[in-house]
Amino acid sequence: MKSHFIDINVIFSCESKAWIVDKDNPNIPITKIDPHEFNLFKSGIFMSQGNKLSFNGHDFWLPTSFMNLLKIKAKNYKSDVSNLGISLQEFMNKDVVDNIKFHLDMSIFNQIINTNDDVYIICSKNTKRNFDKPIKKLESDLKNVGIRIKGFFYVSETFYNVDEDDISYKKVKIILEHLIGLKIEDSILNEEIVKYDQIIYWDDNKSSISLANEINDVLESLLLKSEESIRSKVSRIIKDEKNSLIIREFFHNKSNKYRENIVDLIYSNTIRGFK
Repeated sequence: MKSHFIDINVIFSCESKAWIVDKDNPNIPITKIDPHEFNLFKSGIFMSQGNKLSFNGHDFWLPTSFMNLLKIKAKNYKSDVSNLGISLQEFMNKDVVDNIKFHLDMSIFNQIINTNDDVYIICSKNTKRNFDKPIKKLESDLKNVGIRIKGFFYVSETFYNVDEDDISYKKVKIILEHLIGLKIEDSILNEEIVKYDQIIYWDDNKSSISLANEINDVLESLLLKSEESIRSKVSRIIKDEKNSLIIREFFHNKSNKYRENIVDLIYSNTIRGFK
């Protein structure tokens, strides 16, 4: 059996931004910042420049160049810089979210049409609620060409405060458990799930792609924490069945859409020695 696991960010893009607002008038943005700037400001990298804004108990540190521009805009809105805050209306207010423009790039599905491949969508870096409208559109468009999405995986509760390593691990763990056909939590469990001989994994996130290429190291770490009977079972699966991961790092350009690498699951000598 063959399947495709696709991070939704490969096919979905939108114009959602965080707002900087006057706390006395939070429904009107003085200016907007994209998620990358939001997370950069929250990281504290500009803390030494001393330009702090607060939101919901969190501090944000702005570079002086941005702060100077913000002061000009705030003056035009007759707002005091000391009274500014950050609003996430375009991410958390469903009435606003549903009116944000989005785009679906369906090009990767051309090679899936007229196959029996299963398709799964991994939703990272945003909430399930905020994916509701584009997912309905995606399902409708795919239904028109004979493709049905078999399942969705939601691996993040918010677009901000995202731990890239944690999100990457969750995605790779989902893929791994479907390559061996066994449920994974902190260790590998004796609970069978749908197994695929070959999984094609699409993502545009470098951290996730890097970890996927090291999937055998992830497997080894989990096996060392698993019961001996499970280790023996996984050993037989890898020995007797095909278990290959095709990793496609997606690029959002027309000339070079993706770079591919193939990794076969291997039962490590470390595990054999441990047994």
